[in-house]
Amino acid sequence: MGGKWRITPKNCLVLLLEILTISAAAAQSNRQRISLDDAVILVDSSEPSYVQYAAKDLASYLSEISGKPVQVSPSVGVGKKAKSVLVVGKTMAQAWKIDLPLAADLGDEGSVIRSFDQAGSQVIAIAGLNPHGTNAGVATFLQMIRAEGKSAYLEGPFDLRSKPGFPIRGIHLNGWPLKYPYAFRSWKEADWKHFVDIAWVQRINLLFLWPFMEIIPVPLSTEDEAYLQEVQRVVEYAQKQRGMEVWIMQSANRVAVSDCGSKDPRFRIYWVPRDCQDDMNPADPQQFDNILTHFEALYRIVNNADGFTFIDSDPGGWPGSPLSDQTKIFNGARKLLDRYNVHEKTKLIDWMWLGWGRRSTGEESGKYAVALMQETIRNFKSNLVEPWELISGMSPYLESAKNESVLGKTIYLHYGAIEEEPAFPATNLGLESMQEVFDTASRYPEIKGIMGNNELMSLQFPRTFYFFNRAWNGEYKTRQQPEMLLDLAEQLYPDHKQLIADSFQKLRETDPDKISPVLAELAKIVESGDAGRPGAIGRYLFPDRLTVVHNLQQQLEIRLARQRLIKAMGGKPDINESARLVENYFDKLLAWNEETGWSKMIDITIWRTPIYEDGKDLTKAMTELKKVIAQGKSYTSYTQTQDFFDGISKRLLQKYGRDSVMIGCVDPFELALIQGW
Repeated sequence: MGGKWRITPKNCLVLLLEILTISAAAAQSNRQRISLDDAVILVDSSEPSYVQYAAKDLASYLSEISGKPVQVSPSVGVGKKAKSVLVVGKTMAQAWKIDLPLAADLGDEGSVIRSFDQAGSQVIAIAGLNPHGTNAGVATFLQMIRAEGKSAYLEGPFDLRSKPGFPIRGIHLNGWPLKYPYAFRSWKEADWKHFVDIAWVQRINLLFLWPFMEIIPVPLSTEDEAYLQEVQRVVEYAQKQRGMEVWIMQSANRVAVSDCGSKDPRFRIYWVPRDCQDDMNPADPQQFDNILTHFEALYRIVNNADGFTFIDSDPGGWPGSPLSDQTKIFNGARKLLDRYNVHEKTKLIDWMWLGWGRRSTGEESGKYAVALMQETIRNFKSNLVEPWELISGMSPYLESAKNESVLGKTIYLHYGAIEEEPAFPATNLGLESMQEVFDTASRYPEIKGIMGNNELMSLQFPRTFYFFNRAWNGEYKTRQQPEMLLDLAEQLYPDHKQLIADSFQKLRETDPDKISPVLAELAKIVESGDAGRPGAIGRYLFPDRLTVVHNLQQQLEIRLARQRLIKAMGGKPDINESARLVENYFDKLLAWNEETGWSKMIDITIWRTPIYEDGKDLTKAMTELKKVIAQGKSYTSYTQTQDFFDGISKRLLQKYGRDSVMIGCVDPFELALIQGW
């Protein structure tokens, strides 16, 4: 070549790779670790309570990492000598003469987070156009913090401009009365506050609570009054400490007629018509007064919520009732709220679900549904005093809101996208259902907000985490599930993030040999009682910080038992080995049923649920099990099948209840084998 460089495709590729390598190295060299050791947090005393609380919470998180107290001060001078200064809020940033591009398009909840050097100090400014933006900015900043040993740091420098894709991002809890801590109905006040904290870290700004006034009779008992006072304090915490708006859910016309034999409303059963709860006809003056009497008992105590939402049916509703009766209920509530609520104008919200007064007509979807909700909205326009808003419980109702020009008053709640109800207690994976929600919402860009639901909050972190990251940042839609799970694990258990992400993934693993090592590592953490440093979400887990690890361990044990059974059936197991594998699978399921309280639900739901996964692989395995039970015969008799399960049943009945064992496990398997899986 005579020392000359010839232009060839190969040489061009080599040159391009060298350029990219040099560029990457240069970019890496420009990155620096910004230490948060010995930090001082400055926040002006004029900032509202929730910004003050966010600053203190940030200090607490840094203190937990370093083991040393972190000062929060309203004094500009305190930060002048500090190595690391965190400036929170627009007022304090102005006092420090920090130039932040707080443009109007940030909106109410957008913020700027910027790092720079100033007079020998490393300064980080977190501020929004208004306090709500600053509040969300601190939540964003918390998720950025990393740690090595007892040293907290960030990768910088950075100039982050962050704002939400949806102005309102709400969370609603609903569901059945399982055991503590799985079902929200059993939570204590401290648990509710931790849940609010978890929601805040995910930048949720609307809390949609259901205190179940429908199961609380009047006059109020001492226990019921104390419970409602607790709800009032949770509302106050969410508002004043976390800057959230809080709505209360109610049925429009269902009321309690007794306490159903339970003094504690947390454990009171529902729905038991006539004996415990009943629907009232608003057209009947006496029954309408009964509705308002129950409303008054709630509003007198929970007097601080920002809005009260009436679901139009399920629970409640009155077939054939005119829309004028619905607005009659709303207007009755308005008069009571004007008397009792501390806010000058409390919102009334209609949860458009099945429709007030709807009869089963065979036209329950499509054009009929859209027309019904348009008529409902027109009725509100004519007969309700502002402020009132809407929750669109089904996607066709967004079209109704669009046609009536009220999308700006409408929040879209696709109930069941994160978790169905009632749902077997299992962690849901897969992002398709949420992609559909956001695809639908994108066709109505004027909607005010979006809402997700949980039944079993502690099990649904993957989808919930994705949902609210997507609601904040539309670009998060490109995040694939493995990447998202690693993001989540960082916020839960950063010291074990890869293991936790892998554990979530293995809940759908088919090879038992790939589940076993992950499960063994999880078991070590549970046994030690120490999952390392908690992340921004992990520090609020309850009843203890190991709850997600514990839940993953038990679910993976079920998965492992299932896949071992399926794998063995692909070989030549004898009848004793087959019985052992089936019993082990049932045993793991039944232990989880007892742990969560699902054993109480066996008689009201079907047994095939996500964690059982009666897919093709299990169908094939059961076909092979039939052959094993037949022991060489051309068919499997009822007696052979019954004999196979008798020993399994007897041993399991020594540990678990009859309904749970028989209805929940044995009977469905036995019947499926007899009839043909």
